[in-house]
Parts: sequence; structure tokens; C-alpha cells
Amino acid sequence: MKQVLWGLSLFLFAIHSILAQTTPKEGVTLPKTDGTAETSQQADEKTEKERWRFLFYAGAGRAEIQTNPNIPFAHRDPNTGLTTNPGIAKKTGLTNAGTTNFPSEGSGTNQGTVFTLANDKWLFAYGYTAIDLKMSPANQGTVPLRSFDSSSEHVVRNIRVDYTQKITDVFSTVFSVRQFLRTGNYQWDNVLETTNVTNHYLAFPKIQVNDNMRINIFALGFKFNYFKNWEIEPYFQYRDARFYANVFSTVGIAQRSDNLLLPSDPTAIGNAWAYQGLGSAYALPLYNSIQKEFGNLGLRLQYNPYKFLFLRTDVRRNPVLAAWEVRGSVTIFFNKHFGITAGGVYAEAEINPLSLRGWEIGPTFTYLF
Repeated sequence: MKQVLWGLSLFLFAIHSILAQTTPKEGVTLPKTDGTAETSQQADEKTEKERWRFLFYAGAGRAEIQTNPNIPFAHRDPNTGLTTNPGIAKKTGLTNAGTTNFPSEGSGTNQGTVFTLANDKWLFAYGYTAIDLKMSPANQGTVPLRSFDSSSEHVVRNIRVDYTQKITDVFSTVFSVRQFLRTGNYQWDNVLETTNVTNHYLAFPKIQVNDNMRINIFALGFKFNYFKNWEIEPYFQYRDARFYANVFSTVGIAQRSDNLLLPSDPTAIGNAWAYQGLGSAYALPLYNSIQKEFGNLGLRLQYNPYKFLFLRTDVRRNPVLAAWEVRGSVTIFFNKHFGITAGGVYAEAEINPLSLRGWEIGPTFTYLF
């Protein structure tokens, strides 16, 4: 009995010793909240900005374009056998001398990727977008008559380098250099067009055009982060833009319209689409180049109310060509590495006769090192 009581006493003593080591003593003073934790958090955020952040985005969506290129053509007079140009008119768009145009609108799919590497001073970015569109005649009324089946493919590349110089805690200057590259391929099938100058109908089985645009962009911005979670950056931008277009020669027919409404031989239109009876009209080969220089005013806004939410907008105005460009995106991060981004663009025609509207959505990956 004494051995049992002795063993029980040893067991209770051991339990008491363990509890005494794991239970906090009364009267222990907790650390004072004198701002040290907040200061540490601010230091961590500053360190995070100084580190490099890699970001990769891949998305898909829809796009719509409107374009109104002008194509020069000649036609062979059946009475004399001579090839003549029925009319010369100064136009905007693909050519400065043209007689028929292709006002088109279309919609289709687009896919894009963006690679970004940035810290608090530098930003390097590369973007690639492919757009595949099905096009149709724009709504221009019933007269003049216009018909064709059309498609176009576009590839857009963006290269960007930014340098940010901090002036004060709430003000910085941003120097930006960008290059914008776009190539497009157009094909019109079973074309029926009225001319701009004379009362002729043109019918072609196929017309092909390709174009490309290169814009070198230099910008100076002034970034303010006076308001919590906001970055506001008005900027001035200079653009050196070059636009090239190639029209490939093709053969069709020309039909007079003596009553200014119907072609003289409607059957010949269908034969031309089947590659029969061609030779009285020619879409002239053309290489056209346009170069323009202009300045822009813009405003970028970034709003980051929470660690997982980023809102961005970029609004630009071309006062010379009276054109607007508006871009915006929202990114939601589910954890520190993965999220989803949705964005849109609205761009009016500038040096080339093309207006664009589109949107994309896709996953985003980011890594801090």
C-alpha cells in the first residue's frame, strides 16, 4: 500500500511539473503595441517592392473591328480594247488614288499572352495577341449595292520598358519606351462593288491585301500616390507611326450600270465569282506607305484596395487625329502565385482605317524573387 501511495505521489508531482512549464505565469506583461509591428509590416512591403516580380498571363476572348480600305482598279473598254482607269480620287486608307472601297466589319476570337518583369524602378514587358475575324459588309444602306465574303487575321506585338525615378514619397517620374507592331491579312471573296467615281459594278472572285503598322512610342509620366491605394499617372506621349499596305493584283469584270442601279449583265457577276469571263477589270497592285508623327495625352490609374485585387485603366487621346484609346483590366489573386485577369480595349482608327473593340480573360501566374 505504501508503494502504491508513493508511486501515485511521484506521478502527481511529474504532472504538476509539466503543467508548471507549459502554463504561463500570472503577471507576465504582454508586448506593448507601440507601432513596432506596423513598422515591420511597412518594411516588408518596401522590401517586396525592391524585389523582382515575374508575371505571366494567358487569355482568350472576342474582338470586333471596322475598316474601310480603298482599292484602285482599272477596266478594259470593250469597244477600244484599251485599259483605262475609270476615275481618280484622293482617298484615305489603303491608297491615295482609288475608285472602289470595302467598308467592312467583323468579329472573331483573339488569344494573347503577356510576360512582365518588374520592381520599384524597372518594368520590362512583352505581349503577343492573335486575332482571327470573319467579316461582312458594313451597314451602308442598300444603294450602292455591295456584297462579299471576307476574313482577316491580325498579329499584334507589344514591347515595353519603363524606368521610374522616385522624387518624394508621393511623387515619381516615369520614362517609357514602347514599340507596337501589327500585321494584318485580308481576303475578300465573291466581291460585288460599285465604284466611287463612275457608274460601274466590279466583280472579283478574290482580292487580297496585307498591311503592317509599326509605332515607336516615347512617354514621360508623373506618378502620384498621395491617396491610399491609388496610383495616378498623367503622361505625355510622342509617336512615330508608319503604316504599309500591299494590294495584290487580281482579275475580275466591270459592268456598266446605265440606270445607276442594276448591272447591265447580272449573269456575268455570278460567272466572275466562278472564275469565268474575267479580264475586263483589274485590281491594281499597290504598295502604299503612310508615315505620321504626333503627340498624345493620357492618364493611367491603378487602384489596389486589397492585396488580392488590382484595377488598372489607361485612357489616351490623339488630339491630331481626334482618336481615343481606352484600356482596362481587373486582376483577382486567389493566393500569392495564382489569379485571374479580365481586360478590354476600345481603339478608334488612327493612321490606318481600322477601329478595334475587344476583351480577354485568363489565368495569371506571379512569382516574387
